[in-house]
Amino acid sequence: MCKFWLYVYNIISIPLIWFAFKFLSLFNSKVREGFSGRKNVFSDLENNKSFLRNGNNNIIIHCSSLGEYQQAIPIYQELLKHNYNIIITFFSPSGYKNSKITDKRIFKTYLPFDSYKNVKKFLEFVSPEIIIMMRYDLWYNFLYRAKRMNIMTAIANARFDTKDRTWKIPLVSSFKKCMFKMIDVLFAIDEDDEYNFKKVLLNNSEIFKVGDSKFERVLQSVKTIKKDDVIDSSIISGKKVFVIGSSWKEDEEILLPVIDKIQQYEPDLLTVLVPHEPKETKLVLIEKNIKQNYENLKAIRYSSLNKYSGENIIIVDCIGKLLGFYSISYVSYVGGGFKSGLHNILEPAIFNIPVFFANEVKNSDEDEVLLKYGCGILVSNQNQFYKDFRKILTDKKLHDEIGSKSKQVFDDKLGIAKKIVNHLLELKDSK
Repeated sequence: MCKFWLYVYNIISIPLIWFAFKFLSLFNSKVREGFSGRKNVFSDLENNKSFLRNGNNNIIIHCSSLGEYQQAIPIYQELLKHNYNIIITFFSPSGYKNSKITDKRIFKTYLPFDSYKNVKKFLEFVSPEIIIMMRYDLWYNFLYRAKRMNIMTAIANARFDTKDRTWKIPLVSSFKKCMFKMIDVLFAIDEDDEYNFKKVLLNNSEIFKVGDSKFERVLQSVKTIKKDDVIDSSIISGKKVFVIGSSWKEDEEILLPVIDKIQQYEPDLLTVLVPHEPKETKLVLIEKNIKQNYENLKAIRYSSLNKYSGENIIIVDCIGKLLGFYSISYVSYVGGGFKSGLHNILEPAIFNIPVFFANEVKNSDEDEVLLKYGCGILVSNQNQFYKDFRKILTDKKLHDEIGSKSKQVFDDKLGIAKKIVNHLLELKDSK
């Protein structure tokens, strides 16, 4: 059956996928950038031939985008201890561009378009011993060629989506099972994922519960934070800092009216608003909205804090500071849950503070983790947020109890990457 799907995929699916991407590139700059970047894949490989063939073993780690790359960092750091060359491949331009890789033992590139010819050429050039895919983004020809070349394949941070109904559609399920059959080992996040994968795949792959390296990455990131570099201590002294991270317009429409009202009762509340994309047009709209509609709010940009004169909203007009702001916050809100899907809600949780968020648009399972441990608070509308937010601000005991539960989220999360790497190397040596 898997041979059948190989023909169907290459004769029908691959041409359709290529034309779909080509059509979308006419209107979508991100897709267009992906096409442009892939033109240089093989010339970049040729230019780095000495690195890829210097006698060390190569391992490919494939990341769909930047989020998956962050999860991969603890894993490749562990692999580097074993003197491997690491080739990081990306599907998305945002991951390729924004992954700041300076280690000379790591080479990054786009994963070439999944035609049989491209993949064959790519894998024969790189000749990896192991391919690790972060969470998802599986490609049929890529896996098929790896299997033919006896390259070990693995999925790290494997999550089984119980809401994915395609597993119950016979033809689609057959195709997916053929892809997973070509995976040597799956490292599942928890017991439920391990059970569900084993139930569906019927022992076609080795499946182990290991955990999620994303938690380990967040724990690592905290070590680099220097609070004094975030904001002048005189500005936040005596204040309850409320950090709104990666906000969209939909988040701001819920939060700003509440903050404006609460400011009358909590004059020491200082809000730090970090827009999802701090483009000038968006910043101007936020400033105009605050000035026209909220009489209790006075805003200043982060870049103008040398002129600070008691404003109660700081609008962050740069990138790369969010984790630092979470480190000084009394309470936080993570945006995206009304629009695109939640951004990283583990980042504020690591600082043992209550974390507000919406999850109307699902894109991860971290929201369920925070709700399970009792350190996350769902936001659905203005009235509900107002009540919960006021409780947190006025009840210090409640605030501390919720914040302390965040610590449990990260208990026993160190060492996940080491477990994954050790198991892979043992499996490789046994073959």
